[in-house]
Amino acid sequence: MSFPPANHDPAIDPTADQVRDLRDHGPDGPVVMLNLLKFHDRARYPEGHPDSGLSGAEAYARYQHAFTVTVGATSQAELLFEGPVDQVFIGDPAANPWDKCLIVRYPSRRHFLAMMADPPYRDALVHRYAGLARTLLFQMHGSCDERAAFAATFLR
Repeated sequence: MSFPPANHDPAIDPTADQVRDLRDHGPDGPVVMLNLLKFHDRARYPEGHPDSGLSGAEAYARYQHAFTVTVGATSQAELLFEGPVDQVFIGDPAANPWDKCLIVRYPSRRHFLAMMADPPYRDALVHRYAGLARTLLFQMHGSCDERAAFAATFLR
């Protein structure tokens, strides 16, 4: 498959500066990515693609399989949370209509960056571009145990 695929959408990709910043100045240790996802109703594959006709959520599920399973040995991605966004609890619901949230942990930023360079991962980006209308991706660091301990203390 050619890269980028014909349905490439730069609006949902990191910029070269963002990738360099993570590479050169990112945290040591585990990296956790919080993904907010809004899907197209119908996937937007290039003309003639065999997966045309899928929903945006179904197309994204194929991409998700790629980064967790297909290149799992490279990414070592661990899915910590996956679920629909039921409602905006604080804020304007009309301004933030997200369909799904994913929280994914990588052992290090190097694992995340190696995944991005992996050819089978890059081939799977066609599904990401087909499925996503828009996204926000927040990079965080620290262990989940530290965050859980903080949350438990805060909620007492």
